[in-house]
Amino acid sequence: MKKIIFSIIALMIAAQAFGQDLLRYNYKRNNFVYTGAERVEVASSPALQLKLGRVIYPDGKPIYTLRIDFESESAWKMPKKAGITFNLSNGRSVVLNNSKDDANLVAPKGISKGGRTLWLNCGEYYLEQSDLDKLLGGVSDLDATVRMSADGHLKISFKNNGFSAALSRAYNAIDGAKAAAVTVGRHLETIDDYSGNRVAKTVAIEVGESVSVSLSYLYSADGNSESYDLNLKVNSGIIPGGSVVSFTTPSGTVIRLRQEKDLPKGEIVCFPDVDQLKALAHGASKISFETETGERSVSVSTEEFASSVETLYNALQRVSIL
Repeated sequence: MKKIIFSIIALMIAAQAFGQDLLRYNYKRNNFVYTGAERVEVASSPALQLKLGRVIYPDGKPIYTLRIDFESESAWKMPKKAGITFNLSNGRSVVLNNSKDDANLVAPKGISKGGRTLWLNCGEYYLEQSDLDKLLGGVSDLDATVRMSADGHLKISFKNNGFSAALSRAYNAIDGAKAAAVTVGRHLETIDDYSGNRVAKTVAIEVGESVSVSLSYLYSADGNSESYDLNLKVNSGIIPGGSVVSFTTPSGTVIRLRQEKDLPKGEIVCFPDVDQLKALAHGASKISFETETGERSVSVSTEEFASSVETLYNALQRVSIL
């Protein structure tokens, strides 16, 4: 898979995605509700990336997961239970312990930045609401244990309240999310890992008469990037490679993608970017495409299409790398 943007969609589509562009996933599973934000970069030296998630238990109580990736000149694994101290702007502190013990799959070959190769080494921490509120109130610096030795500490100071500002962006996306509308079950068909890459495919869901949709996900270790395939099966002849495939959304906006491969009759594969895919999770009422005998369109239930794409997208987030 290779991400190809066939047309530029208005920026407002990104803002419409699930209501917010920073909201990455929001679903129910086994009576738990999972909501998470996209990664947010923190202005610091060394640079950080943070990823915030929330799990609401069946009793209604939330717990948060905070993953912090530290840009480093070598790859290392933070010990389990290694502590991190956040010194707050009010002179107090919050101490958490790393809960992550499995291999880090993010950028296993490093990333290229400023002519150097850097690695994103991580710690992952559980927070209660009270701890999160303290971090949102202002963090002046942190002290993370990266090795169990006297000199195994990484100390980072933040200017202009940079850490809390980044954390607030992620938290606002989660806190402002609507109640999860989809339930993720056995929607994943395959997951394959090789050479640091991951490919995951979902099952197909029918969204109209003789119309079905499925999604595929690729994490590329070389580029530390993600991309998606939108796969359709319709009752038609061959849809030639390179031809336009148009989706009419409930707002009347038309998202134009393209047939990316030469496939058997009735099969379509498009490469939407993530904002286009999130926009399609709000639904489509009509899908138009070119066949060898002329233009055709199929009508689909806006609600069924929206629910199906949103469910399959969220299913992929359970195994996504970034």
